Amino acid sequence: MNSLKKITCITALGILTVLNTACSDNKDSKEIAEQANEEKFDGKEEKAVDHLVDAYSGNMYEIKAAENACMNAATPEVKKLAMMMMEAHGKMNVEIEKLATSKSVTLPLNLTEDQRKDIEQLNEKTGMDYDKAYVSKMKDKHEDALKMLEGVSEKCDDAEIKAWAQKSAPVVGSHLEMVKTTQDNIKDKK
Repeated sequence: MNSLKKITCITALGILTVLNTACSDNKDSKEIAEQANEEKFDGKEEKAVDHLVDAYSGNMYEIKAAENACMNAATPEVKKLAMMMMEAHGKMNVEIEKLATSKSVTLPLNLTEDQRKDIEQLNEKTGMDYDKAYVSKMKDKHEDALKMLEGVSEKCDDAEIKAWAQKSAPVVGSHLEMVKTTQDNIKDKK
């Protein structure tokens, strides 16, 4: 089982490395996606598809941060959390891609500059400092994502995007609980 998880981690790392290398120009692909969608959609439609772009971009960040945690985490708890995040957020992005394709929504191809810098700062840490920082980031990111999804679940006029948010919110909520449990488990470790 552990060797399968390592293979999954290594495979995901390889795929994302290829994608990031292929798209490594200095343009913010999230901004490019938002501009492309602005040209295709108006008003409430544009706001609805922006949620897909935000979620997709956030999931890419979670996957990349989890890749790094697979390699850099000091504790088995954090490595286990990271592997779960890679798999779960990869699946979530597949769902977003399907929905985006059906609606002709443009999605970002790579991380934003801020996301890249955030991961670089995280990678400057080692040992338990790294683990605690990673888990803290995951807590913040999941709280923000959950808030966004709950808002979309309640207020979005697009029925398909609203249904996606309603389906995704409990998943992100369960991730948040796992993050909090992991945070509690490692808070006193040095």
